[in-house]
Amino acid sequence: MEERTLSEPIADPAEVLELGIALGHTNAFAMVAGRCSAAQAQGMRRIREQKLYKGCTEKWEDFCPRYLKMSRAEADRIIRLLEEFGPTYFELSQITRVSPETYRAIAPNIRNGVLHHNGEAIELNVENSRKIAAAVTELRNAIPKNPPEMQRIIQELNDIGHELSVEARIGKLAKCCASIVAEFEKLSRDDRLGITRGYLQTTIIRVRDEMIRLAGEDSL
Repeated sequence: MEERTLSEPIADPAEVLELGIALGHTNAFAMVAGRCSAAQAQGMRRIREQKLYKGCTEKWEDFCPRYLKMSRAEADRIIRLLEEFGPTYFELSQITRVSPETYRAIAPNIRNGVLHHNGEAIELNVENSRKIAAAVTELRNAIPKNPPEMQRIIQELNDIGHELSVEARIGKLAKCCASIVAEFEKLSRDDRLGITRGYLQTTIIRVRDEMIRLAGEDSL
């Protein structure tokens, strides 16, 4: 299919309207300091799931850099964050910088658009930005640091790219995965988990789903 620009006519007027609405929701050019809003993320997901991009290009990977001004990997990452966390992650990240890893850890403190910290309920809005930033910093600092075993695994994962052969890289990944599974099992038996047990279960499910997705990739 020959690629078209947005200024060129598309056969179905309804297709033009749907794509225009979705692109308006993404509003990629208005992203501030690389932060994506919930509406932008939802717009991107709609374009991908409903294949509205086919009004301009045949492939999603071609549409992303040309019309969303980002790579397919980045667009897919944003959509995965939306599917994992919902709009609240983007609402919080619009107010203060928060990594997905930090958000996963502090998610139990966020309910119905309110951040609960030190007995205070802080609504997620711009007016409370200073309070929110301070609370997120405190919560982030309270997250337990990686134990020595996890630090070793992380270091091994960081070193994988320096291996000379593909076989060696796969072997080291397999070893790291076995260590990670063992750590998950050890954590699941820790009596100190308390309310974070749900967070552990969610993390294990997310890792499992990502592995299943990767196993089903056409490129494998």
